Amino acid sequence: MDVIRPYTIVAHVDDSPEGRAAAEYACSLCLKLKVKYRLIFLYIVALYRRTSLSLINRQTDQMNADIREDAENSMIRCKQFLSRFESLVTYEWVSVKDEGSIGPIMVNFIADGLQSPVDVVVVGTSVNGGIKKIVGGDLSEYLLSNLLCPVMVVKNQYDISDDGN
Repeated sequence: MDVIRPYTIVAHVDDSPEGRAAAEYACSLCLKLKVKYRLIFLYIVALYRRTSLSLINRQTDQMNADIREDAENSMIRCKQFLSRFESLVTYEWVSVKDEGSIGPIMVNFIADGLQSPVDVVVVGTSVNGGIKKIVGGDLSEYLLSNLLCPVMVVKNQYDISDDGN
């Protein structure tokens, strides 16, 4: 007897308009599916890398402590936002904390951390992402270039109520 695996959707969420748009789009997609699905909301906490220099590490540790605290507050707001979908779809919440940039952390987690294939990744992007590209790159572009599965890029104006459902 063959067990049919669920259609797996990973949505990158954070406490931004882009993260919320990705969550809404992923929920909308699940509502339209006629097959069993697995929806994973993935929150990434990207920390600064420690070095071999103790003086720099003290500052890095303080900045990482601030990042962790901000992330905890942001995750609470994200979960409050996602609670509106609990009666509509089932989902899993996964948070990953690691050193480095969000893109590589996410790619590594999807490739190695999930232990199952991903059918599509949903990520938000801002309409005017020019400054992001200059200072730190665009997550959606990084994922499009580095993931082996399809990536759905959603503009931050997406609203589940726009679907006509």
